[in-house]
Amino acid sequence: MMYRCLALAGFASACGQVANQPSMDAAVDSPPGLPYQGTLNETSAVPFGGGGFCNYTITLKQVEIDLDVLPSKQVSSGRVQALNVEVKEPACTFDDIPPNIANYTLSSSSPTSGGAMLTFQGAAHNAPMASLVVALTPTGTQYTAVLTFHRSDQMAPLDWTVQTTIVLSPH
Repeated sequence: MMYRCLALAGFASACGQVANQPSMDAAVDSPPGLPYQGTLNETSAVPFGGGGFCNYTITLKQVEIDLDVLPSKQVSSGRVQALNVEVKEPACTFDDIPPNIANYTLSSSSPTSGGAMLTFQGAAHNAPMASLVVALTPTGTQYTAVLTFHRSDQMAPLDWTVQTTIVLSPH
């Protein structure tokens, strides 16, 4: 009986090891993505409002985009940050949104004929809420990113779309 218990203990302790190889559920190291980064001081001011509302402008400042790109050119992770600066016309009696930093994280990446289409998820604290899609195109050792932000918490005429282009370099 004792030999049977020792044999069972020996089999159990060998579980997950075959010829000193790690078990199948051991973490597999995948090649890290190459980091790419791009920045923009500020976008052009985009007007919105009117039609019975105040006239405003939105400018995105200190725009930063960071992506990790795998050797297969698939984007594995990404983040975008921008300082939202909303300005109202001087005669307006309504409040504007104070300057604040908006953060976005990559939620999906789809290949296109010329690169990739990236969709980002805005952080819950972003004010105003906006969607973000990025058309990414390889250009030599860099990438060209066309970022399209669209305010999603208001309907016309209080929504806005800001589109800008940033070149990303290996970092």
